[in-house]
Amino acid sequence: MQVMLGEYLPDLPPMDNQGITVALNVTPSGESYKSFPSIVVYSDALDDRCQGATSGRDSAGNTYNFAGDAAKLYRLDAAVWDDVSKVGGYTTGGQERWSFTQWGSQIIGTNFTDAMQEFTMGTSSVFADLSASAPKARYVSVVRNNVVAANTDDSVDGAVPERVRWSGIGDSTLWTPSVTTQSDFQDLDGEGGWCQQVVGGEYGIIFQERSIWRMTYVGSPIIYQFDEIERGKGTPAPGSVTKIGSAIPYLGIDGFYIFDGQQSVSIGENRVDKTFYTDLDQSYMDRISSTIDPINKLIFWASPGQQNQGGNPNRIWAYNYAANAKKRWAYADQDIEYIYRSLSEGYTLEGLDAISSDLDLLPFSLDSRVWTGNSALFSGFNTDHKQVNFTGTALDATIETQEVELTPNMRTNVQEIRPFVEGYTTMTIQIGTRNSLSDSVTWGSVITANSAGNFPCRANARYHRMRINLSGAFSHAQGLNIVKSSIRGAR
Repeated sequence: MQVMLGEYLPDLPPMDNQGITVALNVTPSGESYKSFPSIVVYSDALDDRCQGATSGRDSAGNTYNFAGDAAKLYRLDAAVWDDVSKVGGYTTGGQERWSFTQWGSQIIGTNFTDAMQEFTMGTSSVFADLSASAPKARYVSVVRNNVVAANTDDSVDGAVPERVRWSGIGDSTLWTPSVTTQSDFQDLDGEGGWCQQVVGGEYGIIFQERSIWRMTYVGSPIIYQFDEIERGKGTPAPGSVTKIGSAIPYLGIDGFYIFDGQQSVSIGENRVDKTFYTDLDQSYMDRISSTIDPINKLIFWASPGQQNQGGNPNRIWAYNYAANAKKRWAYADQDIEYIYRSLSEGYTLEGLDAISSDLDLLPFSLDSRVWTGNSALFSGFNTDHKQVNFTGTALDATIETQEVELTPNMRTNVQEIRPFVEGYTTMTIQIGTRNSLSDSVTWGSVITANSAGNFPCRANARYHRMRINLSGAFSHAQGLNIVKSSIRGAR
């Protein structure tokens, strides 16, 4: 009998679950599960906890990576974070974050406390105030030909968390409302709460706590039309909102969704929503961050779960967004401050000396995409405030199957198992058993393979579940075959 590894469905009962109940330190690859890479330190450290990061390219194709902590903004140069703050630095609040967007060759950043900042790639050496008329804001993006800020604070009206403001058309420095420049603002009246994020593009999507709006350019005198697309949907976690083409994945108040421009579609219901929120330390909701791995078609969310240290995320949740994926969810245990998609800097052989004078001691293989300029990388910051790339050796993985009654209404003695796993270094198996659904599961001893590659065991019970423990990189984990078993009666 074969027991295949289905979709990770921890929210459902283990008995006759159509999926699996544990998918630790693996990624869903669509048809199977793959190993999850560990982090490898790439850079020196920021002075303090990373509170935002972004990457961009200038018109010549040169790559830039920026990050911000409470007091400084930094640019990555040959694995060193250079201070590129304006004179005097910044005072980012502990629960605030740096929000960045790219406007042409400009990187624009905002942290709500300080004036909006700008850095012109290829020209600037440090950040500077964007404009005297620009508001302070928590979130910033680009919609069509306007820089758009949400949840703002200005010298006229003070802090207005429900406000969306935009710059003059084609000019990021003009923020005084004007029919001529088409700069203006809109307050999102209603019960939606604070603006939590703005997502740019041909039209803008504004996330509030309990509402989602679309802003559509219509020209003067209205300039932008605002339509409340969904009421009762929104996000409590601004950092959970990311974008894949026209789709916007996010964490809602009750679970994970993808907003398709018209409506939110649940991707976590009866899968991981309850498990995620049970684990989440909601006092650190502001620490959630997210990013995309387009190569493997994965969305990642880093969240502070139980046993986190000081509010730093210690879980990374992975969702496979490929249209035909059969394995959607998995998670990893990893202490991290922040995750984002960086752009590799590119190196000459001479430039490698900045990393190590000995090629054998380089932290990555010379075949790694880390060394190739303009390559998008799944990156983050560890708890030492250093940039890390998820390119290391595989984390030790654990997968647990659903619970099955192998012989209806009878006990079964499982005697030999053969897993379907490719490419691992070592593997062990444990079998969990019980005779009544009201009993606790008893896990048997760790089993290793015999010379034939099978795992001999003795597990006599009515209900069985299997735990696969893996170390080393593996390409496919698909299931297992119960090679030998026998019926043992009803008692």
